[in-house]
Amino acid sequence: MRIKRFLALVLACALTAGLLILPSSAARQPSAFPDITDEATAEAAEILRLLGIVSGTGSGNFEPGRTLTRAEFCKMAVEIMGNGDKVAAQMNRTVFSDVPSTHWARGYVAVATQGSSSGSGESAVSTPGIIRGDATGRFHPDRAITGAEAVTILMRILGYHDADVGVGAVWYDGYFSTARSIELTDGLTLNPTGSITRGQAAILFENLLFTESKGSDDVYLTTLKGSITDEVLILDVDATAPDGSTGAVETGDGKVYQTDRVPFSDDMEGRQAKLVLDQDGHLLALQVSDKGTQRVVGILSTKYDSFTIPGGETVKVKPATTVWQDGEQKSYKDVYLNLKAGTQALLQYSAAGELEYVFLRDAAASEDATQVLKTKPSGTGTPSYQIYKNGVPATAADLRQYDVTTFDKNTNILYVSDLRLTGVYENASPSPDTPATITLLGQEFPVLSMAYEDLRAFDIGDQMTILLSYDGQVAGAVTASAASSTTVGVVQKVEGGKAYVKPLADIRNAAGEKVVLSGQVSYSDSRAKEMIGQVVTVSAGAKGRISLSKVSGSDAAGVFDVAAKKIGSVPLAENVALYERVGNGTPGEIDLEQLTVNKVAASKIVYVHKDYAGKADIVLLDDVTGDQYEYGFLKFTAGAESGDPGDWSYSKQPDTVCVKNSAHPNGSAALVTTEKLKNNAAIGIAASLDTATDGATPKLGAYVLLHSAEVKSSAFDMDSETLTTTDAVFPISRDVQCYNDATDSWFTSTNEDDNFDALNAARAFSSTLTVYYDKSPDEGGKIRLVVAG
Repeated sequence: MRIKRFLALVLACALTAGLLILPSSAARQPSAFPDITDEATAEAAEILRLLGIVSGTGSGNFEPGRTLTRAEFCKMAVEIMGNGDKVAAQMNRTVFSDVPSTHWARGYVAVATQGSSSGSGESAVSTPGIIRGDATGRFHPDRAITGAEAVTILMRILGYHDADVGVGAVWYDGYFSTARSIELTDGLTLNPTGSITRGQAAILFENLLFTESKGSDDVYLTTLKGSITDEVLILDVDATAPDGSTGAVETGDGKVYQTDRVPFSDDMEGRQAKLVLDQDGHLLALQVSDKGTQRVVGILSTKYDSFTIPGGETVKVKPATTVWQDGEQKSYKDVYLNLKAGTQALLQYSAAGELEYVFLRDAAASEDATQVLKTKPSGTGTPSYQIYKNGVPATAADLRQYDVTTFDKNTNILYVSDLRLTGVYENASPSPDTPATITLLGQEFPVLSMAYEDLRAFDIGDQMTILLSYDGQVAGAVTASAASSTTVGVVQKVEGGKAYVKPLADIRNAAGEKVVLSGQVSYSDSRAKEMIGQVVTVSAGAKGRISLSKVSGSDAAGVFDVAAKKIGSVPLAENVALYERVGNGTPGEIDLEQLTVNKVAASKIVYVHKDYAGKADIVLLDDVTGDQYEYGFLKFTAGAESGDPGDWSYSKQPDTVCVKNSAHPNGSAALVTTEKLKNNAAIGIAASLDTATDGATPKLGAYVLLHSAEVKSSAFDMDSETLTTTDAVFPISRDVQCYNDATDSWFTSTNEDDNFDALNAARAFSSTLTVYYDKSPDEGGKIRLVVAG
């Protein structure tokens, strides 16, 4: 079977006169021979070079188009049989009159004529050599070899002779037809009576290696003590071998194979392949699996059971699906929350179309693929690649000065980011001249080397704006007056004179963690309390300090029309990030599908941020879906008292509340309250960012008492995720809590994305159920709690 090859595109980004240009380059694997342009010939020549069969011409070229002589082909045949060490002893042996002692190939020709014998007596078998002369006893070493002669010699190496192939109209017919049937000439169009080139010969010899010898189940490579492994996953094509050498190939079974070949394309990473090894176990080639199908995509956003890719397609992923990340085998449910936008993934599907695994490759950002648009782009032209800016489709007209572009050669997509952060240059590691990371606002950010020149213009302590690539790496830096911060976040806490802000955008530090920006502030106690939970823009003007500017929802006034996807006259961006909080609680990200009301009042819109195109890309709502509450049965704990009421020594700890549910059967985290609430009430509670006097325990921010109704288990429609009562049709919360009153226990679900397994168990347990909801459906209410038994 012929070796299978994979073609990878090698493209680069360049910036010229404000226009982004992606020039094409050689679309093939690198070759040790610079004059080979055909990918199949390059691969064949590379394998033969590693085996010592060819070494090119004196100039370092291969000259694939040059005609091959009979002597040259004979030399290659002798070498591939492993008989090159016998040549010196045969240099004085004359076999053909036209191959005198002065001819460079005399020894090779002599070795090639030697036959072999096996057995003894009447069972003795004699096998002739692989070459023969003509009727006059001459070999014609310097004449161009014909296709028929070349094929016949290789067939004899495989053990086929005249009696095995039959006789045709001409002497070579039997050899030629048999060679085609065993795929020896696969990939070639040969003229039996015409000459062949060095490039064609290379492919013929490569085919020979992977063709079974006569009467054997093993390919010819094994006679050279080479081997082919079972299919394995290719993890890394530029790994470090145990002896410290680089350029090795690491596989999913933990093995590392050294190789002297030119580098493999990194597009091989994540694919299944057989490894072709020489007698020393060094890697010669990869045979890519033909099982199933693969596709390479860029991940824009993720959910528990799916992710979106460019073009708006949603790829369904089972939470337990294997994901390969950083050389380790994990599950999708363990990694999806931390995948960066733009992460490149290879998807492996079975022949039946089932997703078998996801292989996460390094982000597309690289030194030759990432550029900062330092000058104002012209905004014209129709590129051959797709453009995605901040995760949504864009055009050349959407590019702006100081945008950071990253071209992914495998998906032919240009990712563009306008994310910027203004702060004081606090630190650089290992040095300011060539930093791997820099520190702003208390966080370390990874640095691309292309940013070194920009960063050298700043000293530690200077204010600057860093320009971040789509995957969060520092690609450049400018003065704060040239470009200002676009980072917006929510103040999590202010303590000890230090403020902590969680950005709404997905910004990650050098460790890959979502950042919390921090710095000293000069707020009074009352002002600090007012800032908690506020939406602010973040910057810094002095080392160790943070500047917070409150923002409002005035950037897009009007009612949020959910169906039309508009806030007033402002349309939602395709990549809009929706957040919701209750009061001044911590915002949680929500999906558009969680909004069950048709319109959201302007008073419920806390903040709207517009992107470069004037669309709303960040929206913060105040208590619209009800999904930011934790639901269950209330557990009220009265604060401990000391002394007698009215006595000077009397003291009382604050009362606290929590809820009991399937996630917290004994009660969730306690919240301090002054409300007198009934124990075991069906309720939803939400925490505030305010804390009690101890500075640690959060206060109860809001609560909602639930209403109840009796229903039949048949009233649920799990396909539409609704419940029909006598009065209304209620959506069912995906986190619906289900309690078994008969057993005093909670129904649980194995699905982390919703609690419907528990709901179905409750429905199966009892035909009559008590359901609890927070408000009417037209106000956004949902079924929050179900009791069976």
